[in-house]
Amino acid sequence: MKAISIPRCAKPFVEGLNDGLIRYQVCSRCYIVQNLARYRCVECGAKELGWKDSVGLGLVEATTEIRRASDPAFQAMLPYAILLVRMQEGFSFVAIEDSGANNPKQAMQIGDRVRLRARRWGDYMGLVALRHHA
Repeated sequence: MKAISIPRCAKPFVEGLNDGLIRYQVCSRCYIVQNLARYRCVECGAKELGWKDSVGLGLVEATTEIRRASDPAFQAMLPYAILLVRMQEGFSFVAIEDSGANNPKQAMQIGDRVRLRARRWGDYMGLVALRHHA
């Protein structure tokens, strides 16, 4: 497998995942939360972007079921759902629904509260969404 190049601006995010943390960028000048790792603020153009640790809680904004996987690391999970999650800090992430929740009666729905956690699938590092009960 070919190694994936990680942009310099995203290294703190990837390092956070390796440590079990979900990190996000905030502009040090205008305090706007960045949705993706950036070199400059999308609002004011400042280069002063800092990183914060998320509490990991969010709401499901969209969901789709995956029935075919091109990579063996994901084929064993079929079918699984991909979720778009709006985090409480104001940014969004795509995550895989917790494999224990792929029963159609229990599948996550738009508006469900979730907790995201870092997870490794073979050579891949990503986020998994687990139901969050307050």
